[in-house]
Amino acid sequence: MTDFSRVQPTTATDARAISIPPDDDAPISILLVEDEGIVAQDLEETVTQLGYQVVGVASEGVQAVCMAGELRPQLIIMDVGLKGDIDGIQAAQLIQETTHVPVIFLTGHRDVQTIERAVRTGPLAYLVKPFQEVELHSAIEVAIHKHRAEVAMREREEALRRNAELLATLSLVDELTQLRNRRGFYELAGQALKIARRENYQMGIFFFDLNGLKLINDKLGHLVGDQALRDTADVLRKTFRESDIVARLGGDEFIALAHVQQDTSVVRERLREQLAAHNASESRPYKLDVSIGTTVVSLSADDDIDALIALADASMYEEKRATRLPVD
Repeated sequence: MTDFSRVQPTTATDARAISIPPDDDAPISILLVEDEGIVAQDLEETVTQLGYQVVGVASEGVQAVCMAGELRPQLIIMDVGLKGDIDGIQAAQLIQETTHVPVIFLTGHRDVQTIERAVRTGPLAYLVKPFQEVELHSAIEVAIHKHRAEVAMREREEALRRNAELLATLSLVDELTQLRNRRGFYELAGQALKIARRENYQMGIFFFDLNGLKLINDKLGHLVGDQALRDTADVLRKTFRESDIVARLGGDEFIALAHVQQDTSVVRERLREQLAAHNASESRPYKLDVSIGTTVVSLSADDDIDALIALADASMYEEKRATRLPVD
């Protein structure tokens, strides 16, 4: 067994880089950081004999940081008491900030202060010189196992987080039109109204009803009716800005909360233009037509979103009656 207690002044070992085989069965790649030449040489020989791949040997802290970034080893065996501008503990801290490579510390120091400093960097093992080959082998295997377990746990947590975000997003989006759904509208609109009243800028509520959807469904089928709803959503996207909140409340009803100047007439006109452009350009067995109801949000009143929707809805039915369209 090799005894790593020989620490004699000598010339520091030059850093050496060995290419890492791309294959999954390649041995664990290890960067050694040791400023005593004889110890570094013995350590490299032992680590290699144990079946690991030494991808480099650094003799100073700054050099170790650079090599860790370039070589991306799977493990670093780091002497704590390095000579130079930074010691092993400081080097490990810098490495953890960028690469998160696991570290095993080697040290001849047994004082509490050094051990506490080392522990704060989160090493996966801490070997006090002199140590035996079997201790080193065990430390490497345990460190690699712990690190892989931690990586797997982080990946599971990240996957769960992404899934949660996806589910939250899907719960706020209408599957057919990809606009916000009722829940999505309410969540965003309440916040937008608070900001508008605080910042004192004008907003309007627009309530839309797709005219003749029942007739389309009855005569042409529900697949065509679904296409009419998607077409309506596309027209609304072209009418409103990205910062506006546009949603499908359900059935043939759509809603938007948008920035307006003095009234809602400009947006109403823009919608009519978009509808006309759509009907002229698309070859559909139906013509899109919507009834529109609007209300301007009073910045001084405390009307909630339900009260504002009710006002816009009533305005929409007034338009239907005025144009003698059937009220669904």
